[in-house]
Amino acid sequence: MLSHDPKWLQFLSRRMRWLGVPHIAIIFVTLQVFGFLLIMSDPAWYGRLCLFPDLVLQGQPWRLLTFLSIPVSNSPIWMFFACWFSYSIINSIEAEWGEFKTTLYILVSVLVTILFSFATGYPVTQVTDFTSTLFLAAAALFPETEINLYMVIPVKMKYMGWLTLAYLAFRLITGDWGSKLFLLAIYSNYFLFFGPSLIWQIKDWKRRRDYRSQWRK
Repeated sequence: MLSHDPKWLQFLSRRMRWLGVPHIAIIFVTLQVFGFLLIMSDPAWYGRLCLFPDLVLQGQPWRLLTFLSIPVSNSPIWMFFACWFSYSIINSIEAEWGEFKTTLYILVSVLVTILFSFATGYPVTQVTDFTSTLFLAAAALFPETEINLYMVIPVKMKYMGWLTLAYLAFRLITGDWGSKLFLLAIYSNYFLFFGPSLIWQIKDWKRRRDYRSQWRK
């Protein structure tokens, strides 16, 4: 994690502090519950919530927002825990970063995803990757915090974060070009905010590994 915000972020925080949305976790969770209830009442709502650029241009602008309400699960039980987890994660990030930086982190991913969708025609039919960017931010900010995997197994967030990044790297390597570009778009917020720090950590790990190797010779 960077010890100080980069200059571009400091500049925006001074000039655009009005952009910060307080308790943004409530907005996201409300959208998720709204979408879940709609789809449970009529599965056809799934297609009505997704972001299809051509349909937006045909007079359905609500899709620019409703794609965020595509539920991450169809199970009521898992949906409850997913909403609770997302709410806790976003609130923790906001407590650490403040309203503006948290809102900007979310907004970057949403806007870049929408722009990518319109530029390529790629439909947005799930928000699992979007929620994953939130988890990665929390894992970077609170690496030593433990979460209960499957509500039973205690695991530090840093390990789950590295596994998530490894899976993302695998998808970037094995996916088609459309999927690769989509992943880069939706994870752009994480790369922008944490990329420099992540690169530094990898270089530091390699430097320490090389030092230990030389010492053993």
